[in-house]
Amino acid sequence: MVFKVGGDIDAYCTKCRLDTIHVVVALKPGNEGPKRVECKSCGGQHMYHAPKLPSRTEAPSQPAVVNRSAAARNPPPPKPPKPPKPAAAKAAISAPPAGAGAREWLRRMEDLAHQGGTPIRTYSMRETFAAGDPVSHPKFGKGVVLEVIEAKKCAILFEEGRKVLAMGGT
Repeated sequence: MVFKVGGDIDAYCTKCRLDTIHVVVALKPGNEGPKRVECKSCGGQHMYHAPKLPSRTEAPSQPAVVNRSAAARNPPPPKPPKPPKPAAAKAAISAPPAGAGAREWLRRMEDLAHQGGTPIRTYSMRETFAAGDPVSHPKFGKGVVLEVIEAKKCAILFEEGRKVLAMGGT
């Protein structure tokens, strides 16, 4: 098909969200097809998008649903619910009971109180910590370093649970 600037063409309007008649504003190199079009309904200019519905000259392979209320009256059948994933089931089984982290935190805080002499350090991303170090975080409160995961990450047990935080940054 030969296109020319100023000619009419069916296209999908991104502003109207409908197939409407457009005016060709710019062509692709070599007259391969329209590059930019202008909608005759709203006046919006955009890149050419082929019409969503079959063109009026072609015989439709299937009847297009034009009346959206008809589609709503005959909705597709509901999908059956998906079975739970095995990984989620394993996680639920291996998860500690609720409150176990709080009990562990309380036990470790009591141990620190009995040891005495170990100062509680204020948490900072720039500091480096070792397992067993007591820390005080501005948001999470008092905690104990459980383990050093990587050179710049550590797991700390706070009253509300285990948190992985950064450490040793510059």
